Amino acid sequence: MSKFALITGASRGIGNAISHYFAQQGYSLILVSLNDTNLKLAKAELESKYPSITIETISVDFKKPTEVECIINSIILSHDTIDVMVNSAGVLMAGHTQLTLVQLSELININLISTITACNLVIEKMKQQGFGEIYNIGSTAGLEPVPKIAAYSATKAAIVSYSQSLYKELIPLGISVCCLCPSVVDTDMTNYGRIMNDLKIETQDLTKAIDFVRSLSSCAAMPTLPIRCKTIDLEK
Repeated sequence: MSKFALITGASRGIGNAISHYFAQQGYSLILVSLNDTNLKLAKAELESKYPSITIETISVDFKKPTEVECIINSIILSHDTIDVMVNSAGVLMAGHTQLTLVQLSELININLISTITACNLVIEKMKQQGFGEIYNIGSTAGLEPVPKIAAYSATKAAIVSYSQSLYKELIPLGISVCCLCPSVVDTDMTNYGRIMNDLKIETQDLTKAIDFVRSLSSCAAMPTLPIRCKTIDLEK
């Protein structure tokens, strides 16, 4: 029986890198993202490198939690098991008191409400299975105050807290939870020029972190894993 990894935000950046990692591990993929064109490009690249796996792509707008709920429910119904879920969909939006209500709603819907909605639904599936792995993409901005991105930091702090609660709740049910909390990662989402790209965390650092967490013994766990950027820390 094929093992399935469901990955949101899979068309680019961190989500795309993690898709390649699980493909290398022999998992069939369910890739979810907003941009259908980018999803098709990601699928074509993965299929050329990993022809033995199956890859499904589904476009959904994370600004609309009810649509996310419908799509995730459909995925759950069409698969006997979901072995891994990676919640990588997200946006970075600078600003705090200047953000409009529309901007704030978009940020919270994508980074928090849709993410938690999707994760909750898959966890219920994993409870029925009796196994599963959850990887949520948080941020060091959710672990400590960061000026100029207060609202974004608040959404990531909520994801960190949510993940920590899930970890404790799901220990006895055979479901592992890890919240990866990177600092600035070299993706188009952070390509605003303040820091040279070659001084940022690489997306492959996230896949190496997942591989490390998965390599731990059955009695060990890493519910929260910060991945710091030396360049940022040297500025402090």
